[in-house]
Amino acid sequence: MSNEHQDDQDRRPSDEAPARSRRLLGVLVVTMLASWLLLMAPLPFSLAAGVTALVAMVLLVLLSVQSFREGRWGMGVIGVLVGVPATLMIVAGSLLSLLFYGPMAEVEECRSTAITEQAQAQCETEAQDSMAGWVSSLLGG
Repeated sequence: MSNEHQDDQDRRPSDEAPARSRRLLGVLVVTMLASWLLLMAPLPFSLAAGVTALVAMVLLVLLSVQSFREGRWGMGVIGVLVGVPATLMIVAGSLLSLLFYGPMAEVEECRSTAITEQAQAQCETEAQDSMAGWVSSLLGG
């Protein structure tokens, strides 16, 4: 009877590996989608995209390592070549939003109140001037 129990334990990890991989892939897809949607949200919420992208990056690394160990090189390489740059772009966008939070918040507020295209163009012009002034004040110029 102990041989049967030991055989069951030997079979379980190999049976659970594909299920774990599918769950991990599902969670990765959900976090990437959440990151993308949060990145398009208004400013206070768009900063959360960086956090969800970092979670997605961790999941992506786990999934890629697991894929390489199981000999599924295609999935691992595609995950690294596509997923890592995508998550890094989301994190970079979120960090830039955090860095330029003040001017970007002003632009979003101006755009939300602008009714005509001319008013929106004026918002863009003011945003560029505000951004240039803000950066020059940071650099001491």
